[in-house]
Amino acid sequence: MSGYPVSGNLRSAHQSGELNRRAVLSGLAMLPVLSSLLAVKNAAAQQTNSGFSFAVCGDSRPMMYLPVKEGRTDLAGLFVEMFGLVMPEKVAEAVVKRDVKMIFDPATNELKQVVMPFMSRSEVMTLSVDQGWVTRATVEDVKLLPGVHREMFQLQGGDWVSREIVQHVQAGRAKFVINSGDVVWWGNQGRSVSDSPYWKRVNDTMLKQLPAPDDEMRAAGLEGRWFMSVGNHEVWGDPKIEGTLNAVPYLTNFGVTPERLIYKFDFRDVRFVFLWSGKYDYRSPSLWDADRPKYAQQMVQLQEWLDDAKAKGIKKAFITFHYPVFCRAGLGPIPEADNPHKTIAAYAKDLELVVFNGHVHTTEMYDVDGVKYLVLGGGGAEQDPILPGRTSIKVPSNYPPDLYWKGKPPQEEYNYVLVDVAPGEKTKFNLTRYRPGSAEPFASEALFS
Repeated sequence: MSGYPVSGNLRSAHQSGELNRRAVLSGLAMLPVLSSLLAVKNAAAQQTNSGFSFAVCGDSRPMMYLPVKEGRTDLAGLFVEMFGLVMPEKVAEAVVKRDVKMIFDPATNELKQVVMPFMSRSEVMTLSVDQGWVTRATVEDVKLLPGVHREMFQLQGGDWVSREIVQHVQAGRAKFVINSGDVVWWGNQGRSVSDSPYWKRVNDTMLKQLPAPDDEMRAAGLEGRWFMSVGNHEVWGDPKIEGTLNAVPYLTNFGVTPERLIYKFDFRDVRFVFLWSGKYDYRSPSLWDADRPKYAQQMVQLQEWLDDAKAKGIKKAFITFHYPVFCRAGLGPIPEADNPHKTIAAYAKDLELVVFNGHVHTTEMYDVDGVKYLVLGGGGAEQDPILPGRTSIKVPSNYPPDLYWKGKPPQEEYNYVLVDVAPGEKTKFNLTRYRPGSAEPFASEALFS
């Protein structure tokens, strides 16, 4: 057609073809970008609806940190404070003066050993001390087992738990950490990371070792990777939880204040609830005597939070508080009048419910009325329920069975649990433990399997 004029229609068709080809080529060029955007969107949706894991432990506090030089006049005062937790102050003063013996290194004047009464008149506890920290504790019952010193505490047990958990979070195996309370000894020697040896230890061994929260966590309102329920030791000598709020300031984002020690958050369509079971009273050591808020108010709030979870289509809820709902050893369970089991179990038909407790320094496991209960008292504290007289307390004949020790005497054990959560699937629990006196000191096992 060269040399011949092109009609308007043909020219228009030619130009239209060019435009169509350009549009097609432009669309093809955009495909990688659109695919990438869709992939990101799908990945975000899959992540929101996918599974995740977290670590949980309890009672991770060490025993006392003691000033190291002979001649410190406040040493006796510290022991009076400690004994005052389980007896009247005047009696504590007399006991310390008469029965607590401190042994110092003659060369360095450092405190090396403490010999003192324990829970009963026939029990004697020996503490080994290094650089101020109690590193080992044994108990001899001079009446029942004279000459036999039962170890119930190793400082390295709690350090091992912290190292293991930190490694799991750093490697991406666990998203965050839950602690059921009692992470410090008390507030009488400081109430912040900078002046409390206990909070400094928590910070050094756990908090500052954890990676910063990722974008997904921040979008969910999680400004850290470590969440705790307040235990009785957190308010001992620190009634306004200054230490807790100094070490974990992001708890205030959930409404935690010195007057309100409960909170909740959601992550990937799973609800997490943290309650406050109260301070310690030696006359009833597991009584739910919380006053911030009181038990009845907390149960109303718990019901509101669980009703809200149901309304939002949430299928799983993890509830954490310090005192145990069910327990066969040590200090025993929460008394029936203020025990939250019935309130919690009423939601078991609609939600998969798991409760994490501590306080009793051993590990126990229960499955009652559709609710799973884990007593995780092996995070680092002394394991006193292994001692005669506290391995098994009197319970009714129809009391739920402990699915962990299964009737065998509990041992000194330090442990943590990895919890694997996936939508539409039963939650999986894998416990890893360290038993110092065992022929197989390190082992793992699936729970509730």
